[in-house]
Amino acid sequence: MKIFRHLTTTLVTFCAIVAAVVFAFAVVVTFVVSAFSDIEISAWNVVASQIARWFLFWVGIYVIHNVLPIAVAHGRTRREFLVAASGFSVVLAVAMSVLARLGFLAEGGIYALMDWHADEHGTPLAYFLMFLVWCVAGMFCAAAFDRFGAAGVFSVPVGLASVIITTVRIPGSGNLPFIGNIPSLLGEGWHVASVAAFLVVLAGTWAVVRDMPVRVRTS
Repeated sequence: MKIFRHLTTTLVTFCAIVAAVVFAFAVVVTFVVSAFSDIEISAWNVVASQIARWFLFWVGIYVIHNVLPIAVAHGRTRREFLVAASGFSVVLAVAMSVLARLGFLAEGGIYALMDWHADEHGTPLAYFLMFLVWCVAGMFCAAAFDRFGAAGVFSVPVGLASVIITTVRIPGSGNLPFIGNIPSLLGEGWHVASVAAFLVVLAGTWAVVRDMPVRVRTS
């Protein structure tokens, strides 16, 4: 329980601060661009649909690569940590989807006042599932590289396949490396596929971490 509280209070707060700073920066950039050309896209949509997912991926890496060794060094078991990290990933995804929604509402008000065009964006559920899977995919890839070294590269295709599924219903989110806009082929089953992707990468993380040797990093 202490691990879960630590993760949520520190990292969720940190992510909220980052989101607020990035939103302010996006608004400033939009006003600067408006002095030279018409505004035709939503800056916050670029942040929420593309940049934020990579940030959540990094958070997942940080949880396993940096926080796990500290927890084990303080007497926590791997199982205890994984339970806390799993719950944390859900809480973080909820918080980030709420922040994304608030950002769209605030930006929509600004765009309405300035008579600018705002892009279509996804639903809160779509952002929640995207953030959830990207965070856990980061945990999975970090665990694989920490345990298997260079052989951890084989976790990348699994992680990539899982995160692609979550982007099909979010406008503007299909620009992954080497992949064009992803057609929405899953129909109404996209959310079921996203939940399945989450469970797969989470199970993979548990399988890799549960008996992984952990080296405590010292400065």
